[in-house]
Amino acid sequence: MLAIEPTDNDSCRPDDLPPVARVVLERVVPCGPEPVRRLAAVVDEKLARVRELETIAPDRFRDAWDDVLCGVVSTRPYRSRIRADTDHREVRALVRDAREGQLGANDIPDVGDRLVGAPLEVRLDVASELLHGAAPDRVALLARWVWNPSRGTGALAELGRPAGDTYTDAQARLGEVRLGVGALGYPWPTFAMVDVVLALSCAARLQQVTDGALRSGGFESLLPGAFPIATMILGVRRRVNDADR
Repeated sequence: MLAIEPTDNDSCRPDDLPPVARVVLERVVPCGPEPVRRLAAVVDEKLARVRELETIAPDRFRDAWDDVLCGVVSTRPYRSRIRADTDHREVRALVRDAREGQLGANDIPDVGDRLVGAPLEVRLDVASELLHGAAPDRVALLARWVWNPSRGTGALAELGRPAGDTYTDAQARLGEVRLGVGALGYPWPTFAMVDVVLALSCAARLQQVTDGALRSGGFESLLPGAFPIATMILGVRRRVNDADR
């Protein structure tokens, strides 16, 4: 069970908790322990598909590589170009070297340079996912939404002290986060639980910001909860805003 429980004692307010504990209390605990663990298991399954790239039959590689890219790159033309332009032997070699411990977080820039078909920042995201998937027990996820070295932003910024200036620094910080999350009742053999905690933190902040931005008055201000975000996803936000005019 999770070691942190809500309390009415003013001496133990959420703001007084360490950052990792506060994020787990406010953004993970409300989801329930079993759904969170199931989500971590699904993440581990996703990462396992990266490792399969090393040994999968050549006639199945294209589809498997595309499946991995779909979980990383949202822009379809970039996915198509990376899939088509990056040598499959290069991808296999990268996964093998990372699995064998020859590549780590500090190698993300070099791995990004070995990929082709998209802007550098997109290739860095793919590089991070490849290394993370190949060795999820050893290499943390360092895609831009987790930590953006060029801007010093990302979900990691909400979990305590700054990550530092290098991928090695950020990897070390995520190792500390992993220990903290495990101590709070979510131990996991890989970094997948850290991924989940970071994603839930990021999603909560995104929903908060987006909900505030979308609630601009009129009919939309009467809609509960996630309806404002749903209107954006459905592409009908303007029509909802204008419905009472």
